[in-house]
Formats: sequence, C-alpha cells, structure tokens
Amino acid sequence: MKIYIRILLVMLLIFTAGRLYAQPTPEPAGAKLISTFEKGKLYRSGKINILDLHGSYHQMGRQYGYLLRAELKNFYKNAVVDYFQKHKGLSADLMKKTAMSLYASYPQRFKDIIGGMAETSGLSLEAQMMLNALELYGSMSGCSGIIVWGEYTGHQPLIAGRNYDWFDQYLEFAQNLTVTVFNPESGVPNAMVTFAGVIYATTGLNAGGLYLALNNGLPSGGTLSYANRVPAMVSLLALLNDYRTMDQLDVFFNTTRTDFAFIINTADKTQGISYEWAPFEHRRRKADAEGLLVATNHFVDPSWGIVMNDNVGFETLRRRENLLALGQKNKGKINVGRMQAMLDTTMNDGGATWPLKGSARAAYQTVYQVIAVPESLQIWLKVPGFQDWTKVDLKSYFDVKTNR
Repeated sequence: MKIYIRILLVMLLIFTAGRLYAQPTPEPAGAKLISTFEKGKLYRSGKINILDLHGSYHQMGRQYGYLLRAELKNFYKNAVVDYFQKHKGLSADLMKKTAMSLYASYPQRFKDIIGGMAETSGLSLEAQMMLNALELYGSMSGCSGIIVWGEYTGHQPLIAGRNYDWFDQYLEFAQNLTVTVFNPESGVPNAMVTFAGVIYATTGLNAGGLYLALNNGLPSGGTLSYANRVPAMVSLLALLNDYRTMDQLDVFFNTTRTDFAFIINTADKTQGISYEWAPFEHRRRKADAEGLLVATNHFVDPSWGIVMNDNVGFETLRRRENLLALGQKNKGKINVGRMQAMLDTTMNDGGATWPLKGSARAAYQTVYQVIAVPESLQIWLKVPGFQDWTKVDLKSYFDVKTNR
C-alpha cells in the first residue's frame, strides 16, 4: 500500500510539473498576440507589427511570410507595382535587375529567409526579392542620430535615438513598419526595425545589447560605390546575428568594407561610438562631449580633413547643430520621454525632424523614429501621423536558450 501511494504521489508530481511547464508564454506587456504559425508569432504594439521568429533561417522565413502574408501582398502591389512602376514609371525589368543584384550578394542564410518567405506569403520569389529591394528604387535618405549617457541622462541608462528620413512616399510605406525578432538556432537573438518584407538592418538591437543605426554618408563620402561588395545594410544584419560586444563590433568594422559611404551610430549600455564608413577606409569617432554623440550625414572626425559647407545637402549641418544644442539644453534630464520630445522637435523649432513647419510638403520626411535602451533591451517606435510612440520590450521576445 505504501509503495502504491508513493507511485501515485510521483505521478501526481509529474502531472503537475507537466502542466506547469506547458503553460503558454505570457503575452508581452503592451503587445497583442495576433496569430501563430509553426514556431513563429505575430504580435502588434499599437499599429506596429512585431514578428517573433524561431528556428533555422529558412523556418524563420516561412514564419515571416505566412504571418504577414496579407500585408506583404498588399505592400508589394501598393509600393512596387502602383507607385514605382505605374506612378514613377520605373521599368519592371530594371527593378527586377536591381532586386536580383541585391539578392545575389546575400549570404546563404539570409537568402534562406527570403526563400522561406516566398513559400508561404503568396508572393513569388521574384516578387519577394523586388519588395526586399524597396529602398534601392528611391533617392538617398538623410537621417539623424543622438546617443546620450552619463551626465546627460543623470547617470541613468544610455539612450539612443534616431530619425529615419526618406522622401515623402516612404512616410506611407512606413505604415508597414515591422519589428522582426530573429531567434536563430545558431547566433545571437536580434531585432531589426524596417519596412515589411525587407531583410537587412538599418536599425537594430540584439540580445547582447549592441545597438546600431545606419545614416547616409554621401555629403562626405561622395557617390563612389562598389557593386562587387556585400551591401553594408546586409553586413549589419550579419553583425547583429554574430557579435555581442563593442570590441567585436570594432573588429567587424576593421575587417568589412562597405559598398557606399555610410555613418553607423553604435552603442552598448555604456557608450556610443560613430563609425564614419567610406568605401576606402573608416574612422571610429568617439563622443562630441563625454556622454553625448550626434551624427547626421557628414563625417565629423577632424582627421578626414573635410570642411563642410551649408549647401552640402540634407540640411546635415543644421540638423547636427540643432541636436547638439538640444543635448546640451537637456543635459542631466534626458530620459525616454525627453528623448521623444527632442526627436519630435522640427528643424524650424531647433530640432532635426523633417518637414519644416510652414513649408509646402518637404522633399524629405521623417518617416519613422526609434529610441533604444540597450541595458533593458527596450525600444520605442513612432510613425508620424500613423502611430504615436509605442514601446516594445525586446527582452520578452529574445529566446534565453539561444542567448548565451
């Protein structure tokens, strides 16, 4: 009888433990679960899609394609077909050639993502590639970045902010803004913020707390470009997948050559560093002041020997000066709310945000904005006129089993 009772107790414990560990993962705060497919989940924070993907790169691609299948098909029609081909008159053959050239340079693991998407999205592989090349069909952008820490945050955690600027139609495209969280079988869990269907990193944060944001560097680096190099924005996605520390990040920049001139603002929980990255060499630029780093679209490191004039384009000098002034004005008081207010300040009001008030629709627009706190692995997103600031707790999505 005693043995029988013990067996019952053991079975009860096993059953109870099984029920305990079988409980579904709690829904991240502020996000709503929309749908699931295979190992992937689609959440939404406000109107912003959050893809939580797991497995091999091919499996994550399948999850991406299925979970956003309606959005991807509509976005392809609205952006690729209706806007670029019909409205702008771009040749479908030329767009296809551009897209295939970009795809051909991808490492196989990222090709596997796009191939997986095409299996489940309802788009052909060719159409998926053309949507992926969305930002190659338009003119260059003019973005802004500011990173603060130490005395500027009152010795609270580092905060990074960025405006992502493009010409006006991309403001409508940004209604498809997506946070894609990759939890690969091998690699560092990471998240990128970009348009739906686009597989490369212009803004990202990984589970190691590495943050990066890409700015155009054309005013200083010129138009020199190389078609026989992996595009920088693809290399940056690899960086997020492969590295965890600022030292490793520095090795990456000392090893990798870019295809075009860019400025990459980077940070971890302790400091911000800007890489002024030309196709022929780069500079690792430290803070403008201890605890304050600002970058727009021109190289600032004095060792370049470059003197910028006010007419170099993108209002890059003005936006940089404004952000530096805002940083100094708010020194010691910058938290996430204050950073939101700083990023929302237009150029006419002493900030860096397009368009200028009182003007006709500007040639450029701030199409979306991102704030990141690497220490807590949290980001905030805004799409002007579509979605006000909304929080995404990336730590809730990063798979702790692969975060080692």
